[in-house]
Amino acid sequence: MERIREEELMVDPNQAFAYAQADFSIPHQALVDRFERLFPHFKEGLVLDMGCGTADIAIRFARKYPRAKIIGVDGSPAMLALAQQRIEENHLLASIELIKGRLPYWTYPRSFDVLISNSLLHHLPSAKELWTSLRNLSKNGSLVLVVDLVRPDSLEKARLLTETYTQNCHPLLKRDFYNSLLASFTVEEITEEIKVEKLPLRVEQVSDRHLMIYGVIEK
Repeated sequence: MERIREEELMVDPNQAFAYAQADFSIPHQALVDRFERLFPHFKEGLVLDMGCGTADIAIRFARKYPRAKIIGVDGSPAMLALAQQRIEENHLLASIELIKGRLPYWTYPRSFDVLISNSLLHHLPSAKELWTSLRNLSKNGSLVLVVDLVRPDSLEKARLLTETYTQNCHPLLKRDFYNSLLASFTVEEITEEIKVEKLPLRVEQVSDRHLMIYGVIEK
């Protein structure tokens, strides 16, 4: 099945609010747990959460690594407003800073020790934007963990996954999950992209609907 790019998301406050109300605790905590298993030596440093959304992962990361400084970047003002509220409620203003920006055009005056993202890749026009961002914002030794959806091999499988995992969700979430599956990449596509880009990264499918890209940047 060919990739079908989705329209821009999260500009509608109602849409952002629907996401904020949904329970993503299991996949979000799974990302933090995977990071700990992959990079057990990490204790502190400058962390970039690319496409931070409502900052749930940034908050979980800050709790796990209290000596880390986390920068969350997202292109949606509606999502960032909800994220700021959550950060204040969790008393993590000293640990997490939010910045509006769109990758790969967003820049920062320092390189990051860690670059993470969840469900960002399938929103991008192509995987090239992710590779460019990783190169521009990292340094030698930067740790990378990207988690995203895997595109199923048929529309029928996409519908089945949608029904399985969004049964009790808001209709907006059901629609967006289905469209996101169609806009995602396959493990084979990402594997080939990594090879062409000569990046020291690996890709693995970690569930029936998720893949992870990880490694240590070499410069």
